[in-house]
Amino acid sequence: MKVSKLFGGIGFFLVAISVGLSFVWDINAFSVGFLVAACLAGESMPVTAIGLLVGIALTASAFNVIKYSIIFMLLMVLLGLKNSINLRGRDYLIALLAGLITGLVDISVYLIYPDKIDVLMILSECVLVFSTSVIYYKCINGFKEDYMKLVVESETLLSALALGATMLWGLPVSVGGLVIAESFAIFSMLYADYKFGLGVGLSWTVIAGAVISKKLGDTSFLLAWLIISIAVYSINSIINGNRIIFSLVYILVYYAAGLSYFDVLIVDDGNKAVLSALLVFVFAPNVMMIRVDSGAVTDELSNNSPEWARLIIGRINNLALAFKRIEYTFAGETGSGIGFNDVGEIIENFTNQLDNTVQLKKTIEAKIIEELSSRDIQVKNLILVKNQDERYEVYLNARVRRGRLIAADTVRKLIENEMKIPFELKEESRMIVSKNYEIICMNEKPDYRCFTAVRRLSMYEDSVSGDNFYIGDIKSGQKLIVIADGMGNGEKAAKDSNQLIESLEELLSAGFDKDMSIRVVNSYLADKNRGESFSTLDMLILDLYTGCGRIYKQGAATTFIKRGDWIELIKSTSLPVGVVEGAVCEKCIKKFYSGEFIIMVSDGLLESIIFENKEDYMKELILNSKEDEPSELADAILDNIRSLSGNRMKDDATIIVCKIVKSL
Repeated sequence: MKVSKLFGGIGFFLVAISVGLSFVWDINAFSVGFLVAACLAGESMPVTAIGLLVGIALTASAFNVIKYSIIFMLLMVLLGLKNSINLRGRDYLIALLAGLITGLVDISVYLIYPDKIDVLMILSECVLVFSTSVIYYKCINGFKEDYMKLVVESETLLSALALGATMLWGLPVSVGGLVIAESFAIFSMLYADYKFGLGVGLSWTVIAGAVISKKLGDTSFLLAWLIISIAVYSINSIINGNRIIFSLVYILVYYAAGLSYFDVLIVDDGNKAVLSALLVFVFAPNVMMIRVDSGAVTDELSNNSPEWARLIIGRINNLALAFKRIEYTFAGETGSGIGFNDVGEIIENFTNQLDNTVQLKKTIEAKIIEELSSRDIQVKNLILVKNQDERYEVYLNARVRRGRLIAADTVRKLIENEMKIPFELKEESRMIVSKNYEIICMNEKPDYRCFTAVRRLSMYEDSVSGDNFYIGDIKSGQKLIVIADGMGNGEKAAKDSNQLIESLEELLSAGFDKDMSIRVVNSYLADKNRGESFSTLDMLILDLYTGCGRIYKQGAATTFIKRGDWIELIKSTSLPVGVVEGAVCEKCIKKFYSGEFIIMVSDGLLESIIFENKEDYMKELILNSKEDEPSELADAILDNIRSLSGNRMKDDATIIVCKIVKSL
């Protein structure tokens, strides 16, 4: 069992005891509501019931212990059967049934012992059980999911204040010389002020002050604590002190208030209470004390900051430039096949990506902001986005308050550590956190990396190769690798193959669908060249998050995949690009694993093998090769084939070797 889970269980048990101590009018509806809420939130019913009964036994008569034991047993039977009697998810109905069960037990008590309870008490307990079940469930469930919700959700805050008031009401004033209730009240006010700010702090101070004033019969506690909270928070906001400074400011203001007017604060019990509360506050674990920066905007991308405007404008400009390049490439070509609907889909997808924010867990968010603040980095915005590929992206708008500049990679490592998700900086990100607000952009780091090596030879040493290739990223985690083999040799073939690659890269980078991009390029080249020239297409789009690759072939040479001690072949029988409009592009999807090699070649390499079964020879050559790096394997293959052909290649030849490696 984890230590944090153990302490969490002990803490919940102590909360149950304090709720069990909370009697009003000789009834404890709070205990019943807390048991129902704990069960609905997935906590252990027996442990919660035992904690409540311990509290009841410490403060009430044996009669009440028996009464609430019976109610608890009936409730545990009901709650244990909630799945089988179709009550799962019906929280309000379960709360209502809990109130009715409590009412039935109270009526039975009234019939047997009419002096123990009256009708008004029965009705009050039924209503309180129903309402506290709902209120406490909201609090417990909110804290289990993300306890920082009490800062941003008013319902969670109110429910937490209600449960806190119940606990404080139940705590004894003192036990054996130890001041309990007042110490808890002061510590919780310190904690709320320091961690959550003045809004939550004042709300709890009013409640704690009212409860303690009632318990001790002195209304001056409420006014004194309100004045102290406001003064301490104001002073600490100016000096921006840490927890130790905050504690020193509190003790000074506390005794100043006590000596000047509120002498109730510095009587013997008051001294014990404030000193013990400060001692616990100072030595509490750091994880409890992460403060919330209420100034950071964390749930919207569409805000008015100039930094976000520059980022969005930059992206729009890039999209516009991509369309301009496409328009230039296909200018005057009637067969391009690009319609307004296609362009509309690209723009719609683009705008959806700007808006697809997801809620970052508030506890993580607060810790990130606090950690950055400790490094003198002020956060203006912290936004988590899930893109169309279901991968996370983080956008942080921050600046350095004072001192030296800080590398953006330092920020990346901190966020990566807190979110438990590997990230990498995007190309558009600022690489330095400066004194001006700048956007740090990160995307989820892919699970795989791809290492490549390219070798290209001309048939004639003094001529241009008709082959062309492209290796690049079309978006985060999407690697594009293309070989195009133009018809014939020399400059004309090189121009044809280069035109094919450039057209595809422009369309894919702009966001057009892969299949449509190939169809458009084929239609365009067929219309332009009228079948007189063409190029083969061998394209791999590799998803580095999943390791899956889409292979597209039109008239291309065989691709070889080295999977350990065997070779998989991907062949093509289709016509090259540009021969006829509507030519079929063969495609398949393959899953690749760490350590595997993908060897893409042009026809010239295979044609230079002098043996009849060229693919079998290539398979044996790759299998027998001991090289583990793409560059070494590419050199070994090329050297062997050149040696076979007497250094006279049959055609222009290109080889691309890719190695898939699992990211660390």
